[in-house]
Amino acid sequence: MDTVQQGQPEFGERYGEAVGSAYDRMAEEYDVFDAETPFLINDSRVTRATLEALRPRWEGKVVLDVGAGTGLQTAQFAPRARRVLALDLAADLLRKAREKVTGLGCRNVTFLHGDATFLPLPDGSVDFVCCYGDVIGLIPDYATAIAEMARVCRPGGTVTIEYDNKWHVGLLWRPDELARALRARGMGDKRIWTYTYLTRAERVDFIYKTYTGREMTRLLTGAGLRVVRRLGLHMASSIVPEPYQTVYKDGQPLYDTFKRIILALGRLDALLQASPGMSRVGYAAILVAEKPDSR
Repeated sequence: MDTVQQGQPEFGERYGEAVGSAYDRMAEEYDVFDAETPFLINDSRVTRATLEALRPRWEGKVVLDVGAGTGLQTAQFAPRARRVLALDLAADLLRKAREKVTGLGCRNVTFLHGDATFLPLPDGSVDFVCCYGDVIGLIPDYATAIAEMARVCRPGGTVTIEYDNKWHVGLLWRPDELARALRARGMGDKRIWTYTYLTRAERVDFIYKTYTGREMTRLLTGAGLRVVRRLGLHMASSIVPEPYQTVYKDGQPLYDTFKRIILALGRLDALLQASPGMSRVGYAAILVAEKPDSR
């Protein structure tokens, strides 16, 4: 695999191909990782509740799940949406998503192996576009991806995106990232996350684009969308150092204790998520946008 080495905050020419390959190799372990990682447990609590609150916008309608992965959001949509289109760059993740949806007895899901910067759908053909799990941060041409989501969304429809914030309290433990963030004025920077495979002796570095709230809002409005809601994620919980936020197969000292602390702080975050300013100070944020109806 053409991996990106830690300390080199650049996407590289074949980064999309590298990301797809790395996630394909996670397919058999990703749901385990998702279920046991404190960060993702907290994240899933917020994203699931957010989509439930937005259900009047997608129930009985056509939904596009961009970066569907193993189908966490797809499985939430499928029982109540009229049709779900699940797109991902990693074919093996889509295979796991198909298994998950089939287990629910749902037959209204179409799986699309492809790139978010070139959606194989007509203009205005989707009622609700969801891009959660910070998929947008892994796409080098993120502006084109957002424009494509807006293009396929019908007038009056909804586009909602989860993304990584440039600024968050966890930067206290990442002086290298903090220094880069300070140098990048007025816009987001890059964040490096190292995934340690659970079932093989291998690690891979992922580079995520981070955003300021103004920057993401500008991207959405530039694509013809209007932001109507902002939510913060991982505000208080990010105070715990990053090695405890994820699963390391070799373990960390006092890991179980810190996991309980992270989950408790995550419940506090869930209460604060819609408070003014929280979308700008959490590790991540969710924006909900509408495509204006020209009628």
